[in-house]
Amino acid sequence: MITILLLLLFSGTAMAQPTLALIESTLALKHPVAQLKTDSLATRLSTPDSTGVLLFDVRRADEFAVSRIRGAVRADPDLTADGFARMFAGALKEKELVFYCSVGYRSAILLERVQQQALDAGAVSLANLRGGIFRWYNERRPLYDGTGKVDTVHRYNAFWGRLLKKED
Repeated sequence: MITILLLLLFSGTAMAQPTLALIESTLALKHPVAQLKTDSLATRLSTPDSTGVLLFDVRRADEFAVSRIRGAVRADPDLTADGFARMFAGALKEKELVFYCSVGYRSAILLERVQQQALDAGAVSLANLRGGIFRWYNERRPLYDGTGKVDTVHRYNAFWGRLLKKED
């Protein structure tokens, strides 16, 4: 399904510009993991007990360096389930885990791969952020780098970068 969508998008026969909503729907079918909407995450992060949420940014180091959701830790998209458990098992107990990447593809795959190890380590729940950091950015939610608040996100590449809404 995702291959067909990508072929249509790259060939230009589906539409002039892909829509994030179409990609989100396709990814949810291809990778049926729990999805968390950006407004739900924003609400959850604004509560006093937000320390119960552990965010995993599943992008390359260069993408993570540009910006991220506050408090996110980077998890390499290619981590094995055992590697994830070795790196993070001690931090997962009684946490709600939220995974995100640019649009939700890499994060959904990693979530599927590590789900059982995370639950075995005591995680309460796991979810993929629907639309990823692109939707978060498009909704003008706050992003941070290593020094503070920023107003940019890594485009991944020119094709996927077309999903980002530029500020008027």
